Amino acid sequence: MNDPLTRAIHQVRDWTYENYHWAYLAGTAVLCNSLFFPNPAHTIYAWLTCALLGAVLEPCVNPYRQIYGSNLGRLREGVALTFDDGPSEDTPALLDLLKAEGVKATFFVIGSQVEKYPDIVRRIAAEGHALGNHTASHPNLMICTPGRTRRELERVQQQIQELTGQKPTWWRPPFGFRSPWTQPVATRLGLRCALWTINPRDFQDPGASVIVERVMGALDKGVIVLLHDGLQKRGQTLEATRELIHRLKEQNIRFQLLDESDA
Repeated sequence: MNDPLTRAIHQVRDWTYENYHWAYLAGTAVLCNSLFFPNPAHTIYAWLTCALLGAVLEPCVNPYRQIYGSNLGRLREGVALTFDDGPSEDTPALLDLLKAEGVKATFFVIGSQVEKYPDIVRRIAAEGHALGNHTASHPNLMICTPGRTRRELERVQQQIQELTGQKPTWWRPPFGFRSPWTQPVATRLGLRCALWTINPRDFQDPGASVIVERVMGALDKGVIVLLHDGLQKRGQTLEATRELIHRLKEQNIRFQLLDESDA
């Protein structure tokens, strides 16, 4: 992090996440201009194309839009801790922590990870946590056909039911990306879409204290917190989760599962 180039890259990345709409607008305009209108005199057409594409595509990548299907982004009360991309070798330590603290969480699991760690999936269910569907291979569903989307979701539904006897009712699209036909496919499988209120970007490995402050700085009634327990080492997430639980308990905030929400 002492390298100036690395710091600059991290600053640009953080600005992009924190100023999502401006980044989307600028990026789409530059792309349109370079691909379709390389003549500077035609820049106005690039911006018009950007506006058209934005109207169609922005709701596909914005977790707070519901144009292409309803999603749960906030509860009526309490806080929901959710963990994506597992299970993994780091999940047992996380489960140990949650058990010791008496906290329940929701785990959105990937089918390929379920195949590697079936015993952990059984433990998640046995200890009273909720299991959600995070697709079989973690693809970008914006570019998946309806058939591919259905297969991705069906596979995980079958895996979880075979291992635990439970059938998930919630699913979360990888990256929060979905296409106009994604949610109708999921709905036909009996799945509701759950996104998030707070994304502290633990996947960036910014340090446990940064993860905690990003959550606490945006804390509000009924928030759903997006964290991760797979696809890379999650030591920072574990440390941050421990501190978050302690801080939230100090404020007498109730932890709850998505299934407990009547939102």
